[in-house]
Amino acid sequence: MEAHAHTHSASGESHTSRKRWPHYFWEFFMLFLAVSLGFLVENQREHYVEHQREKKFAQLLYEDFKKDTAYINQVIGIKEWRGKKLDSLFYLLSLPDLQKNSTSLYYYTAFADLNIPFNPNDATIQQLRNSGSLRYFRNPDLYNAITQYYSTCSFYHDAETPVESNLFLQASTMKLFDADKISSLTTITPDIRNAISAPKEEMQLLSTDKQIINEFKYHARSIKLNNDLTIMLLKNIIGPQLINLMNQLKNEYHLK
Repeated sequence: MEAHAHTHSASGESHTSRKRWPHYFWEFFMLFLAVSLGFLVENQREHYVEHQREKKFAQLLYEDFKKDTAYINQVIGIKEWRGKKLDSLFYLLSLPDLQKNSTSLYYYTAFADLNIPFNPNDATIQQLRNSGSLRYFRNPDLYNAITQYYSTCSFYHDAETPVESNLFLQASTMKLFDADKISSLTTITPDIRNAISAPKEEMQLLSTDKQIINEFKYHARSIKLNNDLTIMLLKNIIGPQLINLMNQLKNEYHLK
């Protein structure tokens, strides 16, 4: 009897153990499934949040680029208008009797210092750079296009400010024109195209020395060439880059 009872007891424990293993397995499996699902849900949530941030920044950049496009067209118009004024200056300088046309020379020379540069709206890109959020733009073509645009704008800005040419022109200008009289032609106005007024009195050149005139021509032409260069950059490089960027953002994020 004892042997039989012992055998029965051992058999019962073995049976119970066999029943517990599936139970433990399913507990472990359910726990693993819950953790995995939680991880996947959290991962998806993070992807969703990052995508929303990416789309938000894309919309902000798109708005900046729309403003840049309008401003580029305005700047090009002003620079082309300025270029025509400078062409008139060179025509007058080619005439034999400069003193006879001195009043007009005062007027057209005043446009040499009249300039308006293009500066891109950079509030969004600065925020993206400072916060490291440029990483949200995972499309490499779009990312490269954005960085290339602002790099080109930086190159343009350097070309827009030829400090030496401006200084040399100012020095040669003071040898030919009365400072008070030429300064009196310029006023501050909302529209830069109204900033230069036609002279109300006859004005005389301080000198008609050929060497001084030649020096003035050289530095004035440098300013004109710089004006033409910046127009070319805006029309043929920065402008097309902007259009390409806006199209990429529209297609990538379905912007309006």
